[in-house]
Amino acid sequence: MNPRLRACRITNRRRGFTLIEASLAVTIVGTAILAMMQLFATCTQHNRAGASMTTALYLANNIQEAVADLPFNDPVGGKSNFGKETGETLATFDDIDDFNGYSSTPPIDSQRTPVPELSTYTQAIIVQAVDPNRLTLAASGTDAVRVTVRILYDGAEVYQTSWVRMRT
Repeated sequence: MNPRLRACRITNRRRGFTLIEASLAVTIVGTAILAMMQLFATCTQHNRAGASMTTALYLANNIQEAVADLPFNDPVGGKSNFGKETGETLATFDDIDDFNGYSSTPPIDSQRTPVPELSTYTQAIIVQAVDPNRLTLAASGTDAVRVTVRILYDGAEVYQTSWVRMRT
């Protein structure tokens, strides 16, 4: 057989991909695409969680700002009553312990105005008297309180923070 003719036949056979090479390439590309789709899904979940946490932190800070300027004890009753007084509403809370047990859906901003766009969130507030020397729970009428704010998203807790406020 002529060597030129033989080389031509070998070259003609190798011009395309074999079925095995094509299926292997499809498998590799398919696996890469599937991995990227899983990565996108995971990134989306983490972005949602981050956005939810940022909103929760914002809502907790709103409560901290709302109570920052309030007096430690009731201007009328003094230390005698811990918690809100009879007939008080959010608009008339006049001391920090009035927020004890308060829960708000939709949440409120630092001016105590409801934020209806965030109606899937709830702010739950607990104010507890603490011993100012050890910061453990104490009877009411002490010179320190711990304010705890829990932020819930669709009923599940997303964020919780607390701080201690001393009588100045």
